[in-house]
This record gives sequence, C-alpha cells and structure tokens, in this order.
Amino acid sequence: MDKALLADAVRQLDKLVGVRFLGSALPQAVRQFNSLLETAQSLYPSRPDILALEGYELATLVDAEAFRDVVRRLKVALELRPPGSLSENVAEIQLPSDAPDDLSEDLQEFCEAVGLNLRKTALLLAGSIAEALLLLRHSDDSDKGPGLAHLVSQARNQRLFGRDTLRQLETLNDYRDLIHTRAGPRNRIVVNDARVEHAVMALKLLCAELKDVSVRF
Repeated sequence: MDKALLADAVRQLDKLVGVRFLGSALPQAVRQFNSLLETAQSLYPSRPDILALEGYELATLVDAEAFRDVVRRLKVALELRPPGSLSENVAEIQLPSDAPDDLSEDLQEFCEAVGLNLRKTALLLAGSIAEALLLLRHSDDSDKGPGLAHLVSQARNQRLFGRDTLRQLETLNDYRDLIHTRAGPRNRIVVNDARVEHAVMALKLLCAELKDVSVRF
C-alpha cells in the first residue's frame, strides 16, 4: 500500500467510526486500525507523531470515543504536508475573480487528484481547467470552442502572457492527448511526478496572469 492509498483508507475508516455509538469499538474496526497504523509506521519511520500512536490488544474492549480520537489523530498526521510539497503548491493556485463556481469544483478535484497521486487524472484536469480559464476571456461563444492549442497560439500571437506561461500551456496541450490510448507512447510522455509538477506550475502561472481581468483576446 502506498502513502496516498493509506491516507484514503484512514479517511474512510474515520467516516465509518464517525457515526456516534455507545460502548466499545467494533472488533473489525479495531483490527483494521491496527493494520493501517502498522503500515503508516513502516512508511513513516521518522515521524514521531505517527510512531507515538499505539495499536490495541484484540482481546480487550476499546472505548468507542477513545477509538474515534486515535483514528482521527492518525488521519490528521497522514494529511500533513511537508513544506514545499506538491500539494502545498496546488493549494496556492488562486482562480481569477471571474471564474465560475463549476471551475472551482474542477480545481478542487484537481487538488484531490494530486493529493491521491492520480497523475493521469491530474494532467487531464489541468488541461481542461486551463482551456476553461482561457475561454473566460475569449470572444468565441460556440458550444465546442476553438480548443486549447488554438487558444494558446492566439495568446502567443497577441502577446497576452509571458513566454514562460505560454511554454507551460503548450505542454498542457500535449498532456490532454493522453486521453487517447496510444498518445503517451507516441509522444514519449511518461506520466510521472515531474509532469504533474509541470501541470501545477502551468495553472499557477496562468491564474497569476488572469488575475488582471482586463486581459482579453
């Protein structure tokens, strides 16, 4: 089990034990917690906050309230982000003031995909969000729109953004092709952390450019 899956498993356990009940925690829940805690301590051998947590003897009754507390402590510990982490950079992305609510939902989904290490999902969402942001400032109101490649090309011709922003956006357009099965091998695009970092930076730069609402095609 990797770190992303572990964190998700603990979140789900926290939801299950979040329903208030009196008495003792269920034996199945205790066994599940012990297993997840053991995995967490093996994956984070230098984290004192995780190492300080203790599992339970299966033969003893576990107070329900105390059990909820320790599950949430493990959940919080696993959700901590180290300084400069990719998730921290994603959290710094600020949509422009004219962005619609559904775009905020897409950005939230992008953040969750990055946090759960869903790399391909993150790359595809980044391209979709970038295209939606560009369309906010474009006069084209057709159902299909001109497409990300055309939008970036037009932005370059009109010198709307800095060269570094345009380079990042051009790469995002390549990532959108990953929706097709053979596109990755054909374009030699390996879905990895480095490319997710690139996608995050592209959105950060674009949102910073679009902070000025006067920027228009």
